[in-house]
Amino acid sequence: MRKNHVITISGAGSARVPALVGTLVNYKERFPLSKIIFYDIDNERMGRMEAYDRLVLQCFYPECEAVFTTDEDVAYRDTDFVFCQMRVGKTEMRSYDEKIPLKYGLVGQETCGPGGFAYGMRSLGAMKHMVEKVRSYSKDTWILNYTNPAAIVALGLDKMFPDDKRILNLCDQPFSLMKSFAKILGVPQENLRARYFGLNHFGWFTALKDVDGTDYFDTLRTYLRDHDFRPFNAEQRSQSWLDTYVRVNKYMQYIDEYIPTTYLQYYMFPEEIVAESDPHYTRADEARDSREKEVFEACEKAVGKESIDRSQMLTNSVFGNLMVEVAESIAYDLNREFIVLVRNEGIISNFEDDAIVEVAGTIGKEGAKGYPYGPIKPYYKGLMEGQYAYELLTVEAFMEQNYTKALEALILNRTVIEPPKAKAVLDDLMEVNKDYWTLK
Repeated sequence: MRKNHVITISGAGSARVPALVGTLVNYKERFPLSKIIFYDIDNERMGRMEAYDRLVLQCFYPECEAVFTTDEDVAYRDTDFVFCQMRVGKTEMRSYDEKIPLKYGLVGQETCGPGGFAYGMRSLGAMKHMVEKVRSYSKDTWILNYTNPAAIVALGLDKMFPDDKRILNLCDQPFSLMKSFAKILGVPQENLRARYFGLNHFGWFTALKDVDGTDYFDTLRTYLRDHDFRPFNAEQRSQSWLDTYVRVNKYMQYIDEYIPTTYLQYYMFPEEIVAESDPHYTRADEARDSREKEVFEACEKAVGKESIDRSQMLTNSVFGNLMVEVAESIAYDLNREFIVLVRNEGIISNFEDDAIVEVAGTIGKEGAKGYPYGPIKPYYKGLMEGQYAYELLTVEAFMEQNYTKALEALILNRTVIEPPKAKAVLDDLMEVNKDYWTLK
């Protein structure tokens, strides 16, 4: 019998949490829990989902205690895993991240470009505080971080806590892409093994085989070059997300050697994306009016109820599955294969050792280990060096409160480039973020 664990969900006011609870219910034999601590600084938002979360656990996981708190000491004092998914500044700040760049004809996206820079600066401060608080109680607690933008957060945490081996940064986009590839190929996802390299939201799949050695890469590459790419759950996605996948096809009409992650669209087709964007209604508004609205409505129906049908239980086959499967692989030293974020240290042999790279690898009781990749070609190396320099300068700007490094970071970013635009957007973002970060 597997040992029961205590987990803390940090950022329990996220609209993703009810589905995560459903996933934890579905995985309770594989990753059994004795307690879930729901923690958020916004009790009102977390409270909108509390009745639903409690009802699901009461009906399908009564042996698991539920604690809801706004006290970080209660949250972190005695826990085995922290599932961290903060959105610092909530939807209001995300809206600024997306709309301010559009004012200057720049990509308005929450993890890429100037918006990603601003969000990263906010996340770094909150994550630094959280790690320090967790470590004040235990050096053994695993911190599974899902806070975006993962590339900046992962690099920043590695610089601030270089010896902490129990911080693991996660991204579900490669996991989601693997599900989509599996559907296209008609092969179970668990049977597929990828070869992949890059930085988070800036990478490429370079091989795909099944566990028996059958090579599917050329078949998939040809399909994606010649057909519209639709995610496995296309019927549940908004049009803006579907457009993101279709641009994989567009990129591959120019360079089809490897299969890019969907986020490369922002760096390859920025002018096109800006032209299609509505500066008054961005994804922040779309998420609020669709996914969040649906989740809150589902949660409101649980108020006063004593039972819920299992078919009404929310789950998430990407975010939820990834979080729980990673925790399971650590807890029971399964060394399952994932796309992981790790310090390079020679994995990509001709790239900076201190960079946090994204590659195929395994996760077990010692954390994440990336498979050696070898050298990458000049085109990819050049792109990644520019992006890594942007990430590093962003982290250093935060740690040093350095305005010049922040400006240099934005000039280096492929979605910005022009110094006048970089300065204008930085000054505007700095003004609206003054409660979260400052530069000198």
